Amino acid sequence: MGSSFVSEMRIALLLLFGFMWLNGSESVRLWTNFKGVKMEASLIRFKKDKIEIHRGDGRIFTLSPTMFSEEDQKYLTDARTRTDSGDEFWSKERATYRITKSKWIDEVVGSRTFNLFEFKGEKVDLNKDGKLDGYLVWKRGNRGSLRKSGFPMAWEVSTSGNLIIRTFDGNGVLYVGELQHDLENKSFKRVKGYGGINFLTPFES
Repeated sequence: MGSSFVSEMRIALLLLFGFMWLNGSESVRLWTNFKGVKMEASLIRFKKDKIEIHRGDGRIFTLSPTMFSEEDQKYLTDARTRTDSGDEFWSKERATYRITKSKWIDEVVGSRTFNLFEFKGEKVDLNKDGKLDGYLVWKRGNRGSLRKSGFPMAWEVSTSGNLIIRTFDGNGVLYVGELQHDLENKSFKRVKGYGGINFLTPFES
């Protein structure tokens, strides 16, 4: 079974079962409580002033952060910055779901002119060299019809949930940009390189 087929199936399954993947958890780590007792568990979510963790034996506990070590509490402070308005963790799976579920524009809401982007689950070889560059990006101006972008673009999501955009110009030069998700504003802003998109915000028709 080819890698292209496997990748496309993963996207298709994500779109089909997206809600099952939204409540992702952090990686398994070693926790220590105030008595020095250790356990392996992953942080699932924050619940007001409590946390929910998933222990290695499958059991889920809702606990107070204050029962854990100073190191664990520092980890929790950092982990909180990676949650969105629903107290869910931003992850590769959550980012992929959000990106493919919405339409996006490259200007602030209310702008008179903008480009509309849709991120598809179809693998694409931008420069026809036999190597897949990511998934297909469709683009249209707000006064035009939906089409493949002028210079073809491909997208994928990094392990940290950043959006990677690749495009080749008319001379065959590859440009790669990385956009980071702003949890508060629900938008993506370019933080590295340039792939043809600087900013994306959800489109509300």
